[in-house]
Amino acid sequence: MKRIARNLIVLAVFAMVLTGLSMAQQFTYRVTASIPYDFYVGDQLMSAGNYIFAVNYGDRAVTITNQANGHSSLVLASPIEFASSGYDNRNKGTVVELNTVGGKYVLADLETRTNGVSFPQGRGNRTMAKNEGTVTIVASLR
Repeated sequence: MKRIARNLIVLAVFAMVLTGLSMAQQFTYRVTASIPYDFYVGDQLMSAGNYIFAVNYGDRAVTITNQANGHSSLVLASPIEFASSGYDNRNKGTVVELNTVGGKYVLADLETRTNGVSFPQGRGNRTMAKNEGTVTIVASLR
């Protein structure tokens, strides 16, 4: 009887560990957007098209997937803290923002009503001309 009880406890602990690991891999939110321009993410050039941005809650890793060809890239992003900055995004909705720098489009931010991430600029993009403007693309939260 003790052996059966011990085996049940081991199985219960194992199930809790697996549940914790699977939750760590879940995404906080997914955003879809149709990007009409070729754009840079860091130093990587992405072609225009329909994209899914999947933001991981724990480490703010963002998986960017081109829906047409299935090509994916993983980028670490910085969280945007709307509440602490006093920034009100409720009227803006879900958007993807691209900066225009030196005639090129560079992924800058991904914002929802309550969350957001900011993307690092690549080495080549930092040495280019200053930010010439921002293009805001309406996206949808999935």
